[in-house]
Amino acid sequence: MVTGRTQKQVTEVLNTLQDAYDSFSIHQSSVSVDRETYERVAQRSEHGTVEVDVKVRHEDGVLVCETDGAERTPHGLIDVDDAAIETAARHLVRERTGVSCHVVDLVSANIVAVHDATTPDRDPVYRLSVSFEAVYETGEPAECASWHASNTQAAATHPLLE
Repeated sequence: MVTGRTQKQVTEVLNTLQDAYDSFSIHQSSVSVDRETYERVAQRSEHGTVEVDVKVRHEDGVLVCETDGAERTPHGLIDVDDAAIETAARHLVRERTGVSCHVVDLVSANIVAVHDATTPDRDPVYRLSVSFEAVYETGEPAECASWHASNTQAAATHPLLE
């Protein structure tokens, strides 16, 4: 069953992160979605993904990417089977933006329990999103990326529910 597996995956990843970082905030929430969205989230969870968001700082500001008309810090889904979430996050930033960075801290972890609103007694699917703080190392931002003087707000649609 996806529910038990997703809850176990979230717990395992959080334990790994707590071993690697001194302290970070952990937030928990739940959301009720339509059946189609629930099924999509459950299917994506079969692959054991974690969403990462990386705030890369540079003397010119914070790195942002434009995705579907919205600007936000580099983010995306990574496979929890990766040797290290931090390494996967750095690769994601480099692939999406052309910029190499060094992760300096884990800021927060967010656990979301996704419920099927049409079937309230159905078990939730658990998802995890982590936010890293990083500093610029090398590279020039790709066409879709740029430095902004202030941090851009996250896009309205949360990748965990896409």
